[in-house]
Amino acid sequence: MVAVSGEKADGATGTAPGAHDTRARLIDVAERLFAELGIESVSLRIVGIEAGQRNNSAAQYHFGSKAGLIAAIIAARSAAVDGRRAELVAALRSADRRPGPADLVALLVLPLVETIDATSERTWYLRFLANAMDHPMLDAPWRPGRSRPPGAPDPPDPPGLRYLRRELKRLLPDLPDAEFERRMRWTSMTTFRVLADYERQRSTTAGAPPSRQVVSDLTRMLVALLTAPYPAPGPSSGG
Repeated sequence: MVAVSGEKADGATGTAPGAHDTRARLIDVAERLFAELGIESVSLRIVGIEAGQRNNSAAQYHFGSKAGLIAAIIAARSAAVDGRRAELVAALRSADRRPGPADLVALLVLPLVETIDATSERTWYLRFLANAMDHPMLDAPWRPGRSRPPGAPDPPDPPGLRYLRRELKRLLPDLPDAEFERRMRWTSMTTFRVLADYERQRSTTAGAPPSRQVVSDLTRMLVALLTAPYPAPGPSSGG
């Protein structure tokens, strides 16, 4: 699951006044371009040009690599998501019952949907995340024996998602580890793809469903995925 709560220091630290604004502008532009065009289609040079930088190597200077830029975008956007998820975890911990699958899935879905509801402006983050899922920096932790690109940060592991995984594992004790990991990966992929489509609808049409319906529908779908019988029953013999 994708989220980052910290960020690797880079060459922007201690630079002249205005470096922070340049960095923020590069992050905004890269997020939009990666969301619209895909990660592989956008070079660091294109990001610098689109951000209006006279030095086309500005993104390279500030972030070092595309992996570093991806990590910076997630770090810039994830603080609010991680904070909201921590609030939801605290509420579950203080409740007089153990959380069920729907409670836990909501930890993943609700804070992401709220990134759209929190502003009246057009957003790009969920579409960016859906495209970033395919990048080796984020994909590698799910593939045994596959290493991350040089210079990529460690895989993100915020406390709210650790709690989510631990509690889901407790609720699904009969799932083999490989099956659990597969379902968790599909849960993440489904969440990001569906919410990316919802974000696109919100940005381009007036027919998007209300966010509460999106949260409800997606949560029920993911609970069904996670709790499906294992091994799967055979095909019916009906005519």
